[in-house]
Amino acid sequence: MGSSSQLTPPPLAQRHDSNGGAPPDNGNGHAAEHDRVDLNIPHARKGWIIAAAVVAVVVIAIMLTVGVLPRLHLATELNADAQAALNAPVPVTAVTPRRSSETLDVHLPGSLRPWQEVSIFARTTGYLKKYYVDISNQVTAGQLMADVDSPEVDQQLRAAQASLQQMQASAAKAKTDLGFAQATWKRYESLKGTNGVTQQELEQFQANYNSAQSALRSAEANVAVAEADVKRFTELQSFEKVVAPFSGVVSGRAFDVGSLILANPTSIDTLPMFKIAQNDVLRVFVNVPQTYALTIKKGMEVKVTARERPGREFTGVVMGTTNYLDPTARSLLTEVKVPNADFALLPGMYVEAVFHVMREQPPLVIPAPALVSGADGTQVGIIKDGKVHFQNVKLGVDYGNEVEIVSGLEGNEQIVGNPGERTVEGAAVAVASPETEPAKPKAPQERVAGAGK
Repeated sequence: MGSSSQLTPPPLAQRHDSNGGAPPDNGNGHAAEHDRVDLNIPHARKGWIIAAAVVAVVVIAIMLTVGVLPRLHLATELNADAQAALNAPVPVTAVTPRRSSETLDVHLPGSLRPWQEVSIFARTTGYLKKYYVDISNQVTAGQLMADVDSPEVDQQLRAAQASLQQMQASAAKAKTDLGFAQATWKRYESLKGTNGVTQQELEQFQANYNSAQSALRSAEANVAVAEADVKRFTELQSFEKVVAPFSGVVSGRAFDVGSLILANPTSIDTLPMFKIAQNDVLRVFVNVPQTYALTIKKGMEVKVTARERPGREFTGVVMGTTNYLDPTARSLLTEVKVPNADFALLPGMYVEAVFHVMREQPPLVIPAPALVSGADGTQVGIIKDGKVHFQNVKLGVDYGNEVEIVSGLEGNEQIVGNPGERTVEGAAVAVASPETEPAKPKAPQERVAGAGK
């Protein structure tokens, strides 16, 4: 038997086989179970694990302390600052309402109409013989415009003249008969009481005298009738000459030479022979709203402008009003007379009339930004005892940057000129700038809707 050292297996690194050092096979292609060698890896100690956990907890605590706590502190400070800012007085600017100007320029739309405009119809039936004027011609009062040929009227005039002569002759004979009857009656009247005349004869001669008087009066009446007929047909004949009733421009002509002209047409569809309009003076009709109706006075001056005449201003005068408000539009129809000697304006033009009205009690005016509109209506913030109190107001004319206050203010209040989200009822305020009065406009104006079209 050998020594015990010979029985000790060689190291793993020194094991080899004839197939290149691979572990011996047990016949199934796998190494023998008893030939496997396990690696000798040391196990972690429990103390080291506890130490690592403690270190991790410390690191996390440090990170929380450095990152989260400052943010919490900052949030607390911000909340405190926000609460302080919320409770702090709101900085505002304060303004005092002022009285509006006693005068106000009110711009209203108007329409131009001729001073006079007529349609000329024939007064005698006939045929148009000749016309002397046409559309756009200027005519003067009494100027001949056309001739109408009316033979029937001419013949009727001649017959009336002949009848007049006949009646005049009859009146002359009746006058002679009266003189003879009067002389005969007086001659026999002188023989009364003698045997030269009987009472019956005297009565007969007196009756003849009275009858002659009646015949003369009848003849004179017939003469007057005949004269009236002559005058009537003379007038009808004069209508054969159509003349201009006033100076103006011919704005229409409906008939040509040879057309039948009917006297006194009754149909509304009948066209007039001529139309004439007087344009050297025009009328402007303006509907004044009820707000200014009582300020319109007869004789007040009105400025009239037209877009087609830029840079020109025409001066008119109020001729009068209807003294009656249209119940539909609640407006007062006003008539303005405008001279138009150079015919710069045309009838039918759309113009703008500026009324310089005077107001006995002009309303207060405040800046438009001072208004607050909400569910409670239109309000302004009044500063009283360092706090804001909102007051409802009624608006008047809106000038854009400023607004009239008809009611709701007395005029001595301090109001917030720049109300914001923090300017609420009862909020404490601090006036941030000295009180300033709104700039006074040079000439308050109001344009009614539609003006300037």
